[in-house]
Amino acid sequence: MKKTALITGGSSGLGFVFALELGKQGYNVIILARDPIKIDRAVASLKEKGITATGISCDISNENQLKNAFDTVKSGKTQIDFLILNAGMVIPQLLSDYTETSVIRKQLDTNLCGTILTAWQFLPLLQKGSKILITSSGFGLMGAAGYTLYCATKAGLINFGEALRRELLCKGINVYVSCPGDMDTPQFQEEIRTSPDWMKTGSPRKTQPADQEGRKILSQCKGKMKFLILPASDVKLLAIVSKILPRKFKDYLLDRMFPQPH
Repeated sequence: MKKTALITGGSSGLGFVFALELGKQGYNVIILARDPIKIDRAVASLKEKGITATGISCDISNENQLKNAFDTVKSGKTQIDFLILNAGMVIPQLLSDYTETSVIRKQLDTNLCGTILTAWQFLPLLQKGSKILITSSGFGLMGAAGYTLYCATKAGLINFGEALRRELLCKGINVYVSCPGDMDTPQFQEEIRTSPDWMKTGSPRKTQPADQEGRKILSQCKGKMKFLILPASDVKLLAIVSKILPRKFKDYLLDRMFPQPH
């Protein structure tokens, strides 16, 4: 019997890479995303490659839409073998520059609350041997100016994933959290386009191909001993620096590596 993977934010970028790679491995793929047009395009692309794929329009920050998506999947008597919680958003902006609390809450609701609610909603469809992969970020390991909300939510996902991993060990469900660096995706291009000028100073940010990083991440989702996945060398270095350097030296180094407002 074919396995099933459900991927939030699977219509483009890293999420689509996950859908494509798992489809090649023989999984049935279910994509959850907000934009029906992008979903249709992604599903059609997967089907052209012989992958069994379906899509459901769902904003994971909307509880009613999330419940409807769950009911749709459950009605097909589908068990989920690989749940990938990848949906997220980023607005590069100083906290003091936000003018509406709704924009603040939208990021918190999508990146953190929506991910947690999705995990809670679909847990009943997982079984022994299933996997959960949560997409965090290298910015989940540090705080960067201009990414106040993004860093907070991505750090929260690391701790959420670690706690969930321990909760599910007894059920034989493995949980992984990936912290990729900058990748060449539509989201990253939009992030750079909308960044304030002070964030664009210094050397251009280096990106990795999303397909390359996606394959690295999936290849490490094996066994119960592995938890935190750091596919990019710069993120691995950041994790090492955070562990071995005293706080004041780490801050001194990072304060000079990343742009700050003038």
